[in-house]
Amino acid sequence: MKTLASLAAVLLVAAVLLVAAAGSASAQEARVRWGDLDLSSAAGADAFDARVGAAADRMCRDARRPGSRISDRAFCRAAVRDEAVRQLPGAARVDYALGRRPFAA
Repeated sequence: MKTLASLAAVLLVAAVLLVAAAGSASAQEARVRWGDLDLSSAAGADAFDARVGAAADRMCRDARRPGSRISDRAFCRAAVRDEAVRQLPGAARVDYALGRRPFAA
């Protein structure tokens, strides 16, 4: 089953952002590959976070908080990250959570 998941291990992260220049909602999407990562390890979870962060940087350049004209890239980046984690298949989401837990010595 992990092999099958690895073959299709690409997330499509879609976010609806309010773009100030256009003054209207604009749907954007990004692909985040994760099949080559061990999400249960800190290094794999960090690599996933970096890939999601890069996608969020591209998607959130002109982001505005919904209902506001104020730029809020942090809000957008958090929304992209939440959506990326939400779209992980259940087992991968559990692995990611394990990779994010602090080490106990």
